[in-house]
Amino acid sequence: MSHKPNITVLTPEFYSYGALLISGLIQRHGYNVNLQKGFEQKIEADIVFISLQSTIHLLNYQEEVENIDGFKIVGGPVTLSPELVLECLPVDLVVVGEGENTIYNIIKFFENNPNPSGSDFKHLSGVAFKDGDKTLVTGKGSLASLDKHLSMVPENISSENIRGANVYLETHRGCPGNCGFCGVPCFFGRKVRSRPLEDILKEVKHFLRNGAQRIAISGGTGSLYGSNKFKNVDDEAFVELLREISNLTGPKNLTIPDIRADLISDDIFEAINKYTNGWVFFGIESGSDRVLKRMKKGINVDQILEAVHMAREHNIKTAGSFIVAYPGEEEEDFQATVDLADELMLDDYFISIAEPIPGTDLGNEILNLSLEDNILFQKSQKYAKHDLSIAEERALDLMMESYIFRSYPVPMTQTLLKNLMDEVKSQGTHIKRVTELIKNPIKK
Repeated sequence: MSHKPNITVLTPEFYSYGALLISGLIQRHGYNVNLQKGFEQKIEADIVFISLQSTIHLLNYQEEVENIDGFKIVGGPVTLSPELVLECLPVDLVVVGEGENTIYNIIKFFENNPNPSGSDFKHLSGVAFKDGDKTLVTGKGSLASLDKHLSMVPENISSENIRGANVYLETHRGCPGNCGFCGVPCFFGRKVRSRPLEDILKEVKHFLRNGAQRIAISGGTGSLYGSNKFKNVDDEAFVELLREISNLTGPKNLTIPDIRADLISDDIFEAINKYTNGWVFFGIESGSDRVLKRMKKGINVDQILEAVHMAREHNIKTAGSFIVAYPGEEEEDFQATVDLADELMLDDYFISIAEPIPGTDLGNEILNLSLEDNILFQKSQKYAKHDLSIAEERALDLMMESYIFRSYPVPMTQTLLKNLMDEVKSQGTHIKRVTELIKNPIKK
């Protein structure tokens, strides 16, 4: 006789869209599912799906995961390296790739086999598990249909704040870009697959009815929605998407998190100005064409300058992300980044040290780079008394400069300087731990 399992979907720090999506899918199939954020509440379930977004979660939540009773399954972006997940966390299964179909198959198997071990799933595609000392991976799961059901919405969604939004709503999957530091094309592929507009609007209404107010759309790079060609955009589809969502949310409550500098047009910028909160976020990363090429970013400095200029012509506020200490970055490359950031005079800046995601080109490069040759582990002479590395030095210098040459300069106070120093040290500690984990994947 089959046993219908009780299921919990756990997301550690915020309600990721993946966790909401999977919870809704399980509920639609008639199972009792509880959606939980954080580990404080006791979990009583036969199956616990744990949605993890960051490699650092593999280190930060080992004890909490170990204390969970039930059959434990990990999914999410962190599963680009299922071997690493299984080395770090005491879980039974890892979902490899897109999980919608795989998760349903796991539950059906569990229903008829209430006390399985990981190895019992060896004939099921899209999973990884420990078989003695070995990790077995049965391949990637099948691509999911993007004709979706409704996600589960938690009661407290209105209090969620993920970079200013209550929820990041998926509009498409895949990105034709090949950025070496990014997990999106590795996880979802480089072909763009878009959701039907009517499904997206139905889900927006569903979130709004249940308390959400501020919505960000995501799926690689925003303007690729509707595209079915390599490195091309469908202006008409993207404009219609913004217009129809904005009619439901109001422009001030709709955000476009990111757009590539080479996937733009006047029509796109006009729509962003009219239908959203009026901000655009460019992944700029570096002011050195040499480093951009090494990153496989697929853009150059001239395209960045042109994109920011076009955005300003449409009265759009511009923000940009910058990555420092990418492998191979020399001092002159870093200075080129400072010079470009100065010339752009953006409205906001986001600066980070290059973080290796296992399974990406950057992750593989860091794996093969000795700690002695990694500037994240080389001492800064300039900030020796603060015990910073050269990578942290560059991040701090660019952060400080960014407050001076942004469109509205901000005075550098002692409080702001301390906050920036704390942020740099926090980043450095985080990425050092991830780097050491990648190079020595044992439980910490």
